[in-house]
Amino acid sequence: MTSEGHAYARFRRALERRSVASAWAAATELRHVSLADALALCLLLRDREPARYPRAAVRWLGRYCCEEKGVTPDEAMLVAAHLAAFVADEPRPTAQSLAALLDAHGRREVATAVRRWYVDAAAAR
Repeated sequence: MTSEGHAYARFRRALERRSVASAWAAATELRHVSLADALALCLLLRDREPARYPRAAVRWLGRYCCEEKGVTPDEAMLVAAHLAAFVADEPRPTAQSLAALLDAHGRREVATAVRRWYVDAAAAR
C-alpha cells in the first residue's frame, strides 16, 4: 500500500475519532483531498474548533463553486446559507436540508459526507 493510502486511512480514522489535529496532519500528506472529505474536515472544525469554522467554510464554498460542474449563483447562495446556519446549536435541520439540496443537484458524495458527519457528531454526544 502506498503512503498516501495509509494517510487516507489515518484521515478517515481521525474524522471518526473527531480529532482535528490528526485529521489535519493526515490531510496534509494526501495528494488531493476530495470535496466531500474537505467538507467533513470543515464540519469537524465547526464542532471542535468553532473559531476556525467560518474561514474553512468560505474556503470550502469556493472549492465547491469551482470544482462542481454547473453550480449556479442560486445554488451557491443556498449552500452558503446552509454553511452559515451550521453555527446554530442544533445542526440537524441544517444538515438534513443541506444533504437534500446536494442530492437534488446530483452531488451525492458531498451529501453523504454531510449525513456521515451528523451521525458521527450525534454518536459523540
